[in-house]
Amino acid sequence: MSFDDTRTKLHSETDLTLVSFLDDTNIITSLIDLDNGFPCLLDKVKLDTQAAKDVAAFLKKRALIEEEYGKQMTKLAQSASESLQSYPRTSTFKSAWSSSLKVHENIGGQRIKFAADIIEVADDLQLLVKDTEKARKLAKDAALKQEKSLTDAEGALEKSKQKYDLHCEEWERTLLMKTNDPYQTPKKGLFKTSKTQRQLDRSEEEAHHKAALADQHYREHLAIVNTARHDYFTFHLPEMLTGLKAVGDECCMALQYQLARYAYIFERALVADGYALDNDSGLGLRSLAEKLDKDLDLMCYVKTCQRTISGPRVIQRGDVPYKEYTMSTAAHQILNPNPAFGIDLAVLMKRDGHQVPLVVQKCTEAVEKYGLKCIGIYRESGTGTQIQKLKADFNRDSNLVNLDLEGYRSDINNVTGVLKLWFRELPSPLFPQAAYDHFIAAAKIDDERMRILGLHTVINDLPDAHYATLKYLMGHLNKIRQYERYNKMGSSNLATIFGMTLMGDLSTDSLNNQHRLADTHLHVRVVQTILEHYHLIFEQDE
Repeated sequence: MSFDDTRTKLHSETDLTLVSFLDDTNIITSLIDLDNGFPCLLDKVKLDTQAAKDVAAFLKKRALIEEEYGKQMTKLAQSASESLQSYPRTSTFKSAWSSSLKVHENIGGQRIKFAADIIEVADDLQLLVKDTEKARKLAKDAALKQEKSLTDAEGALEKSKQKYDLHCEEWERTLLMKTNDPYQTPKKGLFKTSKTQRQLDRSEEEAHHKAALADQHYREHLAIVNTARHDYFTFHLPEMLTGLKAVGDECCMALQYQLARYAYIFERALVADGYALDNDSGLGLRSLAEKLDKDLDLMCYVKTCQRTISGPRVIQRGDVPYKEYTMSTAAHQILNPNPAFGIDLAVLMKRDGHQVPLVVQKCTEAVEKYGLKCIGIYRESGTGTQIQKLKADFNRDSNLVNLDLEGYRSDINNVTGVLKLWFRELPSPLFPQAAYDHFIAAAKIDDERMRILGLHTVINDLPDAHYATLKYLMGHLNKIRQYERYNKMGSSNLATIFGMTLMGDLSTDSLNNQHRLADTHLHVRVVQTILEHYHLIFEQDE
């Protein structure tokens, strides 16, 4: 940061502090000008305290709900685990479901921890309420003390004023009596006095002296009251208002902090639940579900039921099945001269004259029109019958397929299902078998720059049909991931879905199958790297 930037930042921070100070000053000034400014602020602090009480009460109840949910979830998962004993030990369902139940048990524990964290926030809020109420009471007592002091001074002033008026009235009466003028003598002096002039002079002098003393006392009390009032409105009231406002501000800021803390705890709990649903370790519910193998489970179960059968031949049960006549390849070509599925890319390019097969172009265009913002696009499955119907339509004549019809727009997942099925049925995968080892070798490179360069080299050596289709598809998927905030499909999710589909399954026996499972993450890495560096790997059209 340059010196000018630092100076600008310091000036900005100083301006913000000054604005905050001026705002506080304006608020205190406004409260001083109000006749009931201090009671008004007292009520505001009381209202803030009540807000903290309400939030604490809500969090207490929320914690009880979460704790009960966590306990019931844990109990349910443990109970369900006990019923798994009857399944074969090697069953993939038993293994996956047992792990899934452990995930649910962990979710229950996380919710109990979440409830404890909420209780901690609620307890802190209750302490805040207690401290705020105590500080408010102290401020209120201090204000009452100052008001009582001022009231006492004003009471003493009123008494001295009454005494002053009384003595002045007495002095006035003696003055009028000295003149002996019946028209100027008050009603009390209508009757002639029997006092001599000397006595009248002495009475007037004494009354004057008493009036002077009363005036002096009255002025002293008046000065005391005015000084007390000045001090009250200039020093004591602003100080009390400032202190009370600080109490209210602290309550509000603490309440805001605790609410933000609660939001963070809530977010952390939701992230933990999301991690339980799917995670990189393969122990999320979605990954565990994908580990189910119905055929393997059936074989294991059948082995447990096998018996040695002796004696005559066992008659097969049920009706004799219908065996459909299998036509030759030549006959199929006559019935369906231009199929779109199961045809090599090079053959399609030469036959149809399109660098990118028409089925790929139409499906991707439909997805970009109607599915960019659909949550889980390419992850969600369509309807099997609709996918097969659409496949048959493409096989009859790809040119006549109209994906703008309402039936296709209403469920774009049928279109994505057809596209994925088309790639799976290619005789040679989009990443050709001949280049498979080169792709895997490039994926194993840890240095990202060298990995990108390696993939770029392998892709440039692909046959034209494979290169054009791969570039087109990756451009489409790159557009999909640009809408990730709507469809929740980033490069990692898309690569997971298309990794095996585009790389193909090269396994021929159980050993190769194990090798394929071990390299699944490399398939994903190939597709993800291409997606994330699409503009570097492919030459862009002018």
